[in-house]
Amino acid sequence: MGLFDRIKTTASGVGASIAKGAGQITGKATVEAKESAKIAAVKADIASVQAEIDTGYVQIGKAYVDACIAGKEVTDIGCGATLKMMEPKLEKKMELEKELIELEKALADSQVMQERSLVQAEVDEIKAKLDKAKAMGAITDADYSARLAQANKKLEHFDDIRMLKKQKDLGLLTAAEFDAKVNELLK
Repeated sequence: MGLFDRIKTTASGVGASIAKGAGQITGKATVEAKESAKIAAVKADIASVQAEIDTGYVQIGKAYVDACIAGKEVTDIGCGATLKMMEPKLEKKMELEKELIELEKALADSQVMQERSLVQAEVDEIKAKLDKAKAMGAITDADYSARLAQANKKLEHFDDIRMLKKQKDLGLLTAAEFDAKVNELLK
């Protein structure tokens, strides 16, 4: 294979890698946008129902004040109809809140799966390079195994590294502490 053929093959591989990465980013953004739109819609529904509930609370408060002013017994302020009107709205709000939790959980799970697939793609790319180096006799079997095991550690400790990243993002770990803990995991 001539020099220009090797350059062409390398450029083609780089282009394919860039296209694959762009496709993954676009797919991730599309999924996140759809899920975020659903979450926003449910939050808007919750706010709407809450406004209706608040209107009921205002009516009950007004009835209470009117009863107090009129010297009536506070237990009989005539709010039965208002409470009956509010009951399905309170149930609807609880259903929407459960739906919101499920949507947010699904989005978080989707993001985790996408992050995991990106790490898997990194490991696969390293393995492909190692396979090529091994086939060319550029590395020994022992070196191949050691480097592949090192690459797989990122995938094996994926959940631990994500947890440490969250702690760093929350300010519980400094960047140096985060790096030290990740390096310890990957040893």
